[in-house]
Amino acid sequence: MSYDWDFSVFAPYRVALLRGVWVTIEISVFSIVSGTLAGFALGAIYRLAPLQRVWLFLNDVLRAVPMLVWLFFFFFFPYKEMFGIKPLSAFTCAVLGLGLSQAVFTADLVYSAVDRVSQRTILGARSLGLRDNAIWRHLIIPDIIRQTLPAMIGYWIGVLKLSNLSSVIGCEDVVFVAQVATGQRFRTLEAWVLVALIYVILVLPMTLAARRLDESEWLKRRS
Repeated sequence: MSYDWDFSVFAPYRVALLRGVWVTIEISVFSIVSGTLAGFALGAIYRLAPLQRVWLFLNDVLRAVPMLVWLFFFFFFPYKEMFGIKPLSAFTCAVLGLGLSQAVFTADLVYSAVDRVSQRTILGARSLGLRDNAIWRHLIIPDIIRQTLPAMIGYWIGVLKLSNLSSVIGCEDVVFVAQVATGQRFRTLEAWVLVALIYVILVLPMTLAARRLDESEWLKRRS
C-alpha cells in the first residue's frame, strides 16, 4: 500500500499560509528583541540592586513557568475588571508571553557573565587611565556579549519554534492556518509536512549562523 500524497488541495491557502508565516516571524522578532533588551536591563539591575539573592530567586520563579502558561496568563487576564481596559489581542499576548520568557533567561545569563569578565583586564585598563564608562563600553559589554551570545542564539531559535504556541490562543500564525486548512481539506499529513518545511526554512539559517559564530575568532577572543 502507498499513501496518495496530494499537496494541491492547499493551493487556495497559499496566501493565508504566507500571511501566517509573516505573523510567525513578527511574533518571534518582537519577542526576541524586546525580551533580549529587557533581559540585559534586568541583568544589570540584579547586579546593582540590594538583596540580589531575592531578585535572582524571583527571576528563577519566572523562568520556571512554561511559555504556554504565560500565554494563557496574558490572554485570560481580567484587564477590564482590574484596569478598565479592553483585553489584549492574541498577537500582543503571544509577544508578551514569549518575550517575558526570553527576558528572564537573558537576565540570568547577563548576571552570571559579569562575574566572568577578566578582572585583570579591567585593572589594566584602569591603570592606563580609562574611565569606567569607557571600560564598560569597550571591554565589559563586548565580553558579556561574547559569553552570552551562543546561548541566546539557541534560545532565539527556541522562541521561533515555540511561537507556534500562539495558535492555541487564536493567533493566526502558520500553525493556526494549517489547522484551519486540515479541518476543511482533511489532508492532515500534507499540511504538517508543509509546516515542517516552513520551519526548516526559517530555523536553518539561524542554526548555520550559530555554528559559524561558534567557529569565529571574534567569539573565542576574550578581553
